[in-house]
Amino acid sequence: MLSFALKNMKIRMVRIILVALSIVISAGVGVLAFNTAEQVSDGIAGTAGYYSAIIGPAGSSTQLAMNTMYFTDSPLGTIPYELVSTLSKDPRVSKVIPFAMADSYNGASVVGTTMTYLETKALAEGEGFEDTETCQAVVGAAVASANGLKVGDKLYTSHSAGEAHKTPLVVTGILETTHTVYDNVVFTQLKTIWDLHEEEEAEEHEEGEEHEEGEEHEGHEHGEMSNMVCAVLVKTTNPSTAMTLVNDYNGKIYSDYDGDAFTLQAIEPMSTVRAVLEEANTTKYIVFILCGIILAMNIIIIVIITLLNMYHSAKEIELMRLIGIGMGKINLLYLIQNAITGGVSIILAFGVSRLCMLFMKDYVATMGVVLNAAKVYPLEIVILVAVLIISVLPTMICTAVMARSDKVSG
Repeated sequence: MLSFALKNMKIRMVRIILVALSIVISAGVGVLAFNTAEQVSDGIAGTAGYYSAIIGPAGSSTQLAMNTMYFTDSPLGTIPYELVSTLSKDPRVSKVIPFAMADSYNGASVVGTTMTYLETKALAEGEGFEDTETCQAVVGAAVASANGLKVGDKLYTSHSAGEAHKTPLVVTGILETTHTVYDNVVFTQLKTIWDLHEEEEAEEHEEGEEHEEGEEHEGHEHGEMSNMVCAVLVKTTNPSTAMTLVNDYNGKIYSDYDGDAFTLQAIEPMSTVRAVLEEANTTKYIVFILCGIILAMNIIIIVIITLLNMYHSAKEIELMRLIGIGMGKINLLYLIQNAITGGVSIILAFGVSRLCMLFMKDYVATMGVVLNAAKVYPLEIVILVAVLIISVLPTMICTAVMARSDKVSG
């Protein structure tokens, strides 16, 4: 029966290809949309969950979260480094990580922090920078690859679109490839950022009087960077104390040793990211609706092609009935044909969805998410099985109707 079904399929190859293509499109798009949306949500939320609180200048909470965790957007401004010491003495706090972003290296962001910020990242080569030293750097895998960097090499960073700083950073380590934004970042000591900006400020003051007005503006900007940070990332000793810490520091006026006042904002990163994801859910639902429309259209195509196949097979079925083949075996023949077509098609659909994910992973990595093509959600299996049933169902109905009318006429 199986060999006969395969021969019969070969005769109707064009129609079978059309059915298969419809199934591949509907199942492939549905599985791809669902898997990607879930992994992006899980990945973004997972990164946010590592920190209990983030404290920075007053402004957009979303911008603060995206800048410190995913290196997107620009920093909101600066706050005193003294806040790090204050937080370190808080009994609710177990870990405090300073964060500053001010320079770039051939398009890659330069982040000033401590090695604690990279404690969850593995090194492919070399070792981490020493927090007590300056002008050392750990670079992301993509930065190293694009610029041909290796351990011991020197790199020159620059502020905005200005000229490169004269003092180089020495590469002490290269991170393993993560397919996240960490691959495209240069990490150095916080003090390195301060020293480079003080050096640039001093150079600007040495320029001629014709640039006096420009020097005054730039000097103020760079001077603000010394002993300042863009944010402070905090882990609390107990998750239950995170919200009380956020409430204590959100909107607080913090005065440094010089008497300058700064308005702070404190966020719980998980809550902030969830709010962003909820807004993004609207887009996700639109994608799912479009997938549903595609699926519905393809079901109609499958039904039409199946009906045409059954119509053109009427004489063939009649001939089989004349030579003594029962309707049960005829039903089985067409069910085998459609099951083979549907089975092969959903396998192809799954393969196509994974191939698309491989092409998309670099783009998704800009959001700090590793898109794992090997990850399979249970609902994906449900979608594929549902599409397989839908592809076989029209044939089951048609053959059942034919069998019933055959019995009635008999």
